[in-house]
Amino acid sequence: MRINRLSASIRVAVLLSAGAVLAGCLPGGGGGASSSIPSTEPCSSIAGAVQVNDMCVQTTVVASPAKAAQTPGTAGVTVTNTKLVTHLGADADLNQARYTRYALATQADLQPDAILVAVPGTLGGAHNYFRLAENLMAKAQAAGSVVEVWAFERRSVLLQDTVGLNIAEDEKDAGIAVNFLFGDELDLPLSPELDRRAVFYDQIDVPFMANWTPQVFSRDIDVVVELARDAARNGNVFLGGHSAGTGFVARYAATDFNLSGTGAPQPGYAKVRGLVLFEGQGGSLRAAAPTAAELDAVEAAADGGLYTAARTGAVSSYINAPGLGPQQLVSSEVLGMQMAFEGTINGEQAVLQQAFGADRNGATNSVYQQVAGYNDRPFPVTAGAALATFQDDDNQPTPQFFHLSMGALGSMNADGLVEWLDNDQTLPASAYTDNGPAPITLLTPQLFWGVEAEPVNMARLVPSLFVGETNYSDWYYPTTGLLIGNNATVGGANLGLDTSALSLPVAEGGRGRSDIVNQTQAQQIDVPVIGFGGTNGLTPVPGIWRSFANAIAPCASLSCDGTARMLSGANDLSAFPTFGGAEGGFEVHMSEGYSHNDVLAADDDDTNNVIDPLLAFMERNAQ
Repeated sequence: MRINRLSASIRVAVLLSAGAVLAGCLPGGGGGASSSIPSTEPCSSIAGAVQVNDMCVQTTVVASPAKAAQTPGTAGVTVTNTKLVTHLGADADLNQARYTRYALATQADLQPDAILVAVPGTLGGAHNYFRLAENLMAKAQAAGSVVEVWAFERRSVLLQDTVGLNIAEDEKDAGIAVNFLFGDELDLPLSPELDRRAVFYDQIDVPFMANWTPQVFSRDIDVVVELARDAARNGNVFLGGHSAGTGFVARYAATDFNLSGTGAPQPGYAKVRGLVLFEGQGGSLRAAAPTAAELDAVEAAADGGLYTAARTGAVSSYINAPGLGPQQLVSSEVLGMQMAFEGTINGEQAVLQQAFGADRNGATNSVYQQVAGYNDRPFPVTAGAALATFQDDDNQPTPQFFHLSMGALGSMNADGLVEWLDNDQTLPASAYTDNGPAPITLLTPQLFWGVEAEPVNMARLVPSLFVGETNYSDWYYPTTGLLIGNNATVGGANLGLDTSALSLPVAEGGRGRSDIVNQTQAQQIDVPVIGFGGTNGLTPVPGIWRSFANAIAPCASLSCDGTARMLSGANDLSAFPTFGGAEGGFEVHMSEGYSHNDVLAADDDDTNNVIDPLLAFMERNAQ
């Protein structure tokens, strides 16, 4: 990749043409650009951006062509829900695509040689890619290239009420965030800096989310991909996803964006130089053709069945499992603020554990005790220990898709608080569990293997928990709508990556329902693919990518030489099949001892088998 220098004024013009900067765009939603970390040159030349460490971070929202039924902003829809009106206004428009751009501050006036558009996974926000962006862009700069990361954010993020969090960030006071988010449960007087408390949506407040189907999100992603193609040299855009985000990537690549039913296809894969799968398998083809009854069920679900069920509360609009509701997910933002404002991960007692006045309801008047779904730590902890005892991979009750490997529980300090040992401190031997040798087949009861690593530094991760106009978590991660065509129980059928039986015109053997889903291009995907797994994660062995490799076409990129996607193990259950590598356009790289989120958040050290192969992949396939 080559570097080309653009003037700052031209660069800003390109960025602003991409869409409206988030600050001030959504009534009550953004609250203006954050100023917790002063915006200095050259980031100040980018509207709405803040400088965080060595990066310019800018969140942008732009209209999407996907006008989902019953969704605020769709023609004929009137916003009457009082929560929506309070938060977003009567003219709210949720048919928006949104992304957070990461660029090195020293390269802010340069045209990127390549852009990685990246989709977070389950309950993940754009800042999941914060550390990966830092590491990847720094490594690219050292190699003489300019790379940017644009983290896609699902439209559900627009439902996050962050106005009080932005005030807390500006005031450098995590207590204001507690008051904004949890003041009603704690029976606190409203902080003078606030006009109101946070709006949180119940399931029946947002039933329109049931109409946010995979195709709606593919069209949202397409908006960001097209903007990135305009911004990057020669349209060098790569599309990546983490965990469930790899499913978004595979569906996008398989989608024909010509929804008219006539004319040449406009496949998603043809718009990108390659696909990047972080700790997720992507997708697969269905083994047998769908039945007429299954297709009937998909149509019924899409034509109002799921919306009606969501409106009555019969099905969920978004994930709200015990301990994983919006108030619980946002709590990490409060802890991030506390650590940042104190300048240490081991300062005062975690603000979520502190008592705010006398006991109430027979329990300490703290966030951990009074907000439903929380379980208090059995001992006083610092903010760092509060976060890590939930999210560290050694805390097994926590869902695995939350896991990070970032140190170990320390000892009690002079203030009676148990601290957290970061990964640059001396850790106990128990932090480096040996999970044994690599498995031979996918039928092995435990696929984890290798010596666990501790590659994530919490102190470096802290800004990603709260800074700027984006978040680490997606508070309202969609559920029901995403299952249309993807889940036999809720969405009518699992059609896999080829939905031709539903999508194609009747004359071509389909039902002409390209308006629901139009994934007809899976078996034509001919761009390079690279996968990254952690041996202590959800994709601990390369064999998990077998289904996707078998689903797609041979690689036709200039970097490929006709070698097959798979050289051995295509039709068995071996844990370590042989892929075609760079020559065949399908390669997998494992990081020993990494848990699910480590592939994104790890330091760029000797254990990291992500940054170098990823940069090489982008350099090899950029034109």
